[in-house]
Amino acid sequence: MRTTYTLGTVLAAVLSSGGVHAYVIGNYSSGLLVPLTIHQGPGDTTAVGLMTQGCDEPGDPTPGVTVYWTFFDVDSGHVTDGQIPMTDDDVYAFVWVSEAGLGLEGKEGYLVFAADTDGNGALDGFDAACLAGEAFQVVAADADVAYKPVWPMSLLDFGLFGVPDLTRMEATSVTTLIEGAVDLPGPGGNETLLMRYSVGDGDTTDLVVWSAEAIGGPDVVFTVNIYDEAENRRSVNFALPHAEQNTIDPAAITGRPAGFVNGFIEWRTPDDGAGDYVDNGLVDGNGIASYSVLHSAGFSARQTILNPHHP
Repeated sequence: MRTTYTLGTVLAAVLSSGGVHAYVIGNYSSGLLVPLTIHQGPGDTTAVGLMTQGCDEPGDPTPGVTVYWTFFDVDSGHVTDGQIPMTDDDVYAFVWVSEAGLGLEGKEGYLVFAADTDGNGALDGFDAACLAGEAFQVVAADADVAYKPVWPMSLLDFGLFGVPDLTRMEATSVTTLIEGAVDLPGPGGNETLLMRYSVGDGDTTDLVVWSAEAIGGPDVVFTVNIYDEAENRRSVNFALPHAEQNTIDPAAITGRPAGFVNGFIEWRTPDDGAGDYVDNGLVDGNGIASYSVLHSAGFSARQTILNPHHP
């Protein structure tokens, strides 16, 4: 049965979400996040499989669901959007190279999907949380397909009152990611991400970091610990040049010892900032998602690792 959210229930849910310290993926929800969306033509493209279930109720005057999608650039600027009419218990193959339009080849960004089940073009408490999906990066030249994690997005991730017009989503439309690594101000409010890398013997790593709020920029650098497989540690700088979507090459990190070719990077997430619900004396908790894609020259294959996090 659909839930109508009141301000009280929303605030209670946001406050309680601060105690959850684990990725929860694979659930049906109000929306989906696909970090690191890109295509280099038909042979190298992100592909997303959308699924719906539980969108209709008995006597529903507007059966079916419209799935709205928006492609944001690396700084969360709106680039383009569209919509997909679906029915309940439906599947849809969303291939980015076919949906993107002109001028986006080689342009990195991310996708947000949202399910409107009552036909009003908005995302609100009257919409059923009935959307799920999976994603891959297809690389035909290598006869390879890499799994891409997809994060479910609840209504609360879109702010206190959802999105009034899903055709006009912007940088402030997504304020948190409850199923991500949460950072809140104050002692104990930040979480630590452990980001896997392998750059030896021809291996390469794309280290993906996505944030619901702007934590990066041209001059933003964090101090992190980098470890090798023998537990040796070195402190290095970790630059996030873009506001919310970043792909880092660990091999290019200045100061990384030459022998540090296999290990992880330990990063304490920054304090939550812009987008807080200051009018209510409440912060929503910026959500961060991270994974690593390791390309092994020896195995000629890409492996995806969901980077863990802890308080």
